[in-house]
Amino acid sequence: MRYKRYPAGARARGEAGVVTVMFRLDPAGQVVSVRVIGSSGHADLDAAVVAMVRRASPMPAPPPGAELALTAPIRFTLN
Repeated sequence: MRYKRYPAGARARGEAGVVTVMFRLDPAGQVVSVRVIGSSGHADLDAAVVAMVRRASPMPAPPPGAELALTAPIRFTLN
């Protein structure tokens, strides 16, 4: 989550929601693909999640035999 950035424009417009993202790693932990599979309904938030996953690459290498495709919900809330 340290790579997560709330887009300033989305924050100013009061946009919040959950983006579900799927990404695939190679055996070394590099992100090889990323896509939104559940939109928040806000293009800026969806794009921010794709950028977040790309910034986080490389990730720790998965253990041998581990699933290389991961799905995660990323929540944006205004406080």
